[in-house]
Amino acid sequence: MRESGRLRCRLGACSLLLAGTAHAQWSAQVGAASDYIYRGVSLNDGRPAAMAAFNYDGAGGWYLGGQVAQTRLYGESHAEPLWIVDAGYAHALTSQLSWEIGATYSIFSGFTFWNYAETFVGLSALDWNLRLYCAPNYFGRHRRSTYLEFNYAHALDERWRLLGHFGVQQTDSTRNSDRDRTLDASLGVGAKFDRVDVQLLRVAVNRANYTYPSLSPEQRQRWLLSAAWAF
Repeated sequence: MRESGRLRCRLGACSLLLAGTAHAQWSAQVGAASDYIYRGVSLNDGRPAAMAAFNYDGAGGWYLGGQVAQTRLYGESHAEPLWIVDAGYAHALTSQLSWEIGATYSIFSGFTFWNYAETFVGLSALDWNLRLYCAPNYFGRHRRSTYLEFNYAHALDERWRLLGHFGVQQTDSTRNSDRDRTLDASLGVGAKFDRVDVQLLRVAVNRANYTYPSLSPEQRQRWLLSAAWAF
């Protein structure tokens, strides 16, 4: 449950693929975070959020995932769940590198006109991944969006790892020529204690991003603490 907000960074799935596993695998996790931050922007008004996710990695490279997270957005009088599903295909290029292609769909149960789909392509290695997302109707606002992200996880020892993220978003209005480019980044550490994964990140965005129906779009930096239990 990372700051980038979109399901999971598929480093773990890529590791299984590059290792040559031929077995299908289910995984799931539940957890909580001090906020739900998506591409540098809070989607829960700076409040703690509960989350849950599941993933299925098929033997042939196909995978399926789902996530639900607590959000509090503009116009909502109380917290509402955001449901996200994704599906894709990953294929090994070498023993250290794989490519993937897929799509996601986000469902806002309180305001369904915000629902939107994204397609993505990516490259993954054992400790990093790079993805490019494209959405023709981002957050249902008649705006095209592209988002390029790089995620990195470097193991410091058997328990601790260094986490990094950098993203660039370009949104274009289909009604006029206005354009917005936003940069976001995070840096922090993660630790695993048996089935519990704890992360502490410092998240930053270079400008207020009004693409999102956030209640606090102007906050540029914040700490994000999360804990998830895998089963």
